Amino acid sequence: MNTRFLETFIRVASLGSFRAAASQLNVSQATVSSRISALETEFDTQLFDREHHEIRLTAAGSLMLEKAERVLIAEKSLRETMNIVTVGAGRIRLGLVSSVVHTWLGELIAEIASAFPKLELELTVEPTSNLASQFERGGLDILITTDEINAERVCSMPLAPLELGWFTSETLARSLPKRPLEIHDIAHLPLITFTRRSRPYLSTLELFNSRDLQPPVLHSVTSLAAIVRLTERGLGVATLPCGFDMGKGTLVRLDLDARLPDLPLYCLWHKTSDADLYGAISALAASCAEAHLVLPPA
Repeated sequence: MNTRFLETFIRVASLGSFRAAASQLNVSQATVSSRISALETEFDTQLFDREHHEIRLTAAGSLMLEKAERVLIAEKSLRETMNIVTVGAGRIRLGLVSSVVHTWLGELIAEIASAFPKLELELTVEPTSNLASQFERGGLDILITTDEINAERVCSMPLAPLELGWFTSETLARSLPKRPLEIHDIAHLPLITFTRRSRPYLSTLELFNSRDLQPPVLHSVTSLAAIVRLTERGLGVATLPCGFDMGKGTLVRLDLDARLPDLPLYCLWHKTSDADLYGAISALAASCAEAHLVLPPA
């Protein structure tokens, strides 16, 4: 079955005229008639009632119209999908926060490599504000970050958030009370978290302030890897995404009565000629984030 014949059929049905359909399709009226006749022969039924001055759909034609429209929509969707796969070559500049790097970035890279084997990735890992500046200047094609950017030429997809928890070294954990911990049990210890304007930093301050507490020291660090290293040395209690992958697994998660808010994530991309490809990669990111969400906590 030729989908061009279906398109011709739909055009005749909507315009009620072979001549008008031929004009819109830029073909002869004889070609339109031939295509309709071919469909009627293929399905062994009459699609139009030609006994009146006006072209009218038969009962079979009305049924065909509904199905034909669905077929063309499905064909368009298939072509768009396959076009994304075939044009998925070149280089994508992907910016992302370090929390993603140490949780589900590995899974995302594997998914992208499987779907788009010819695609090269240029990864940039920076604090949120730096990434936002680069993205807005056009220095990044796709951005996975904690803050949404509302702009006319930007697409945004919310991702599953990252659960945050309190972590410390095994040595420091042994010095804490052997009972369910309250936030005042760690109020005398240095805290280690992300940069000063980051969500984890602000959430940590808000939690302490809500209990009329003030941490003696609150270190702000741009790198998640650096936070882990400092915490492993027993230099304080850190706020980290649960399920982070740093290899050694020497940190202990503390069960405090003060739960940190989840870290929201968004995938952003520019509305350019490559927007379909960016959107497909963003869908892969959404799938990886969702899969990480259901993993048991570290």
